[in-house]
Amino acid sequence: MGQYYILHDGKVVEEPDFKKWLAWHQSSYEQTRCIAHTWVKFGEVRTVFLGMNMRESESEPPWLFDTRVYGGWLAGEWERSSTFEKASASHEAWVARVREMESNNEVPPPDAVF
Repeated sequence: MGQYYILHDGKVVEEPDFKKWLAWHQSSYEQTRCIAHTWVKFGEVRTVFLGMNMRESESEPPWLFDTRVYGGWLAGEWERSSTFEKASASHEAWVARVREMESNNEVPPPDAVF
């Protein structure tokens, strides 16, 4: 299991050469980083490709994607995933969870900005 990865057409590719990874990161990362973004009533849910393994354990799959909730009742909640497919599913699950929370509460969350 490596440390550095690139994302090419939705496929994760390990890049063992740091200089090649750095060149990709400098030229392509910003265009491929955000794989899903959904606005919700009181914030947003974003899923991004990290480009490097964020898991410390070498015996488990790498954490390469990060899904986070910004704003609302679930602000600050997050989940990491190993594959593009799992990250996409995680994104949709968090959006559904946030929307359910929004529909079950008549008043805005404490941090809501109007």
